[in-house]
Amino acid sequence: MRAHERLGTAPDHRADRDAGRPTSAVLRLQRSAGNAAVAGALQRASRTDVASRDAAGAAGPSPVESLAAKAGSPSGLRAMLAANPGLAHQVVAWFAAGHVDEALNAMLGQAFSPATAGQQQAPSGGQSGTGTSAEPGSADGGAPEKAPKDPTLPLPPALTGTKTLLKGDLTWSLAPANHQSARIDLDFKPDATKVDAKTVSYGQTVINKIGSDLAYAGGSEADPARNKAKFQPFEDPTSKHRIDHLVDSENDPFYGAEWNQTTKSWANESPGRVVGASSTKTGVSTSATMDDTPEAPSPRTGKGDSELSFESVPMVLETREPLGAILWGFKIEDKENAPIVLTGAKDADVTDTPSAAWGATMDQYYAGKYAEILDDFDIGKSDLKDAHKTQLDSVVTKLQGNAALRAQLGGAADLTGSAKLNMALSLKRAENARDYLVSKGIDAARLEVQSYGADWARVETSTGASESKNRRVQVWVH
Repeated sequence: MRAHERLGTAPDHRADRDAGRPTSAVLRLQRSAGNAAVAGALQRASRTDVASRDAAGAAGPSPVESLAAKAGSPSGLRAMLAANPGLAHQVVAWFAAGHVDEALNAMLGQAFSPATAGQQQAPSGGQSGTGTSAEPGSADGGAPEKAPKDPTLPLPPALTGTKTLLKGDLTWSLAPANHQSARIDLDFKPDATKVDAKTVSYGQTVINKIGSDLAYAGGSEADPARNKAKFQPFEDPTSKHRIDHLVDSENDPFYGAEWNQTTKSWANESPGRVVGASSTKTGVSTSATMDDTPEAPSPRTGKGDSELSFESVPMVLETREPLGAILWGFKIEDKENAPIVLTGAKDADVTDTPSAAWGATMDQYYAGKYAEILDDFDIGKSDLKDAHKTQLDSVVTKLQGNAALRAQLGGAADLTGSAKLNMALSLKRAENARDYLVSKGIDAARLEVQSYGADWARVETSTGASESKNRRVQVWVH
């Protein structure tokens, strides 16, 4: 999940889930030689790199200072790093500059050390992001992390396969990382004789449970639903699934793609999360890939069985056409030596079409994410309608009520017209919405404009089709 909506973390996506974890020489030394060796190395560095340390301090207090105290626990530290992947790089740079913090060093060792001898700890994640993940234990330090007491407990074999679907080939691997975590790797290769796609990526849904209760990122063993109010707006009311994304930092529902406004195109989220494409004209297609390494919410703590369930769907971003689906996850019984049990990821779990719940959950994402969606722009036009202005007045009220809030205005077009025209049109729609907010007294510095052309469909469509819900400006207030 993206940072993953796992319990005990804030969602990871879109900064790469794995980017939330410091994988520096500091941690490599920590794993191979222990915390004492790291402390010694850092102390030596502090004596030989005073100049760089002082230079770093001259810029003002670093957010790394007192980080251990702020985190409160190893799982709390993982949550902070998952929620702010840039902080991980600051930690590495801070140590490299010669600073010494034995408390933080020890906590890093506990947060990212192997769960048991001979087992590799899964990367902390989101993209959940999900992206990016559900940390075992409490984010506030109130609960122990429970691995099986028997360190020799064998891990189950990986579940792997390749299946030819109507629209392409899906290859998968679901493997246990340890007895609290598993990793999924997906590769979807579109059939270039059937699929025309500028961009292929994934939409992933998730549901976390402890016993019969739902669990949410940032919750604790005592209160797994502590952050329910934050995540419930994205839940499909019927299935309770939600789109796996980083609520605070991600503006899209896609797992593997992120918008680059400079190039005005979809970009890869990370080396392991790569967008694909397909052309029936050239007969050439490239794979869309993704990976995720979720962790179980508070396993073996007397609160009930832990279970994580996902549906990952390769899809065409400019049409919202699903190209296949795979169900996968894992569960852990509430027993002290219960092994991790992989679920799904078998041939029967890989299908040509996603579940109805997946589509409903994707729709719910748009309802929960954006303060307003100004749709039904006239074809080829960017003028605001009276209904749009009424919606924007509501945004003005929100922004005036909280000076810390900002708004991102994302303009989009449908698949009528040329790509060049649609990109210019989507930008003008977003700029008109921004200018209206400014005319109502909102500081332009609090407003960001993005333009997607026809590269991001809110509802399923096809090339050349008029779709009023895709001719829009979506307003993300955050």
